[in-house]
Amino acid sequence: MLVLRRFIYTFLVSMVPAVEVKGAIPFGIALGLDVRLAYVAALLGSGIVVCFLAFVTNWFYRFCKARNLLKRFIGWIDKITGKNREKIQKFGPLAIFAYVAVPIPGTGTWTGSIIAGVINLKPRSIIISVFCGNMVSGLIMALLSSGVFTLISSF
Repeated sequence: MLVLRRFIYTFLVSMVPAVEVKGAIPFGIALGLDVRLAYVAALLGSGIVVCFLAFVTNWFYRFCKARNLLKRFIGWIDKITGKNREKIQKFGPLAIFAYVAVPIPGTGTWTGSIIAGVINLKPRSIIISVFCGNMVSGLIMALLSSGVFTLISSF
């Protein structure tokens, strides 16, 4: 039962913007989950976010833009997509995959899904490219986290 609770906590933490897989995997390992379980829990949680955003983002963006709502948020999205629009449209889902796969702050499932949705990629392409990028990012974080925790425990 304790493992299930830790799995669920890790799953839920991975849904939080800016934390996502990059924070959820070390969190799950710190709770005592096996690195593989932490990885799976984080991927599943963030995967749900990707599926939701893939179908809602473009509609929400157009809705807010047409009604002049959430000006700062829409401005932030316009800034990010405007600066990268040519690259993203040229390389499409591959650009989104690469963007999400790099495990640095600001390049996770939320941002990748939002950018892809705003430039109007198809939901299926968004889900596949973001999820695959997230798998790579999560793998990098799992390897780094398990190494760090192993090193700490050896002292």
